[in-house]
Amino acid sequence: MDDRVIEDILWAQADQLSQGQPGFASPERVDEPESLASLMRLAEETQRVLAPVEPSPAFVNQLGKNLVARMSDSSREMSRRVRRAVLLVAAALGSVVSVVSAIGVVIYLVRQRNKRYPIQS
Repeated sequence: MDDRVIEDILWAQADQLSQGQPGFASPERVDEPESLASLMRLAEETQRVLAPVEPSPAFVNQLGKNLVARMSDSSREMSRRVRRAVLLVAAALGSVVSVVSAIGVVIYLVRQRNKRYPIQS
């Protein structure tokens, strides 16, 4: 029997068990390997033993509060990062403006000097 057929049989078993129906613990066909039968029996026994668990309302409430608090903290941290980035960009732009202004002043002064004292050839 190929792996695909075994996989399909196990999926069918899991579907039946998850819907609360008893599985087919013994293989229906003779050519199915014993390991498949044991896997199917194990799945059915596990389904019988496991009981569904539901968290208490207090736990759910506390978990919700914790998640909201963490999201709030992370959004505050993101706001700090954004403010810091904006400040750094503004400082960089201010520096660029200062340098460009200094170059402009130097060019202006050189032109004014050349107008007053033209170079004579």
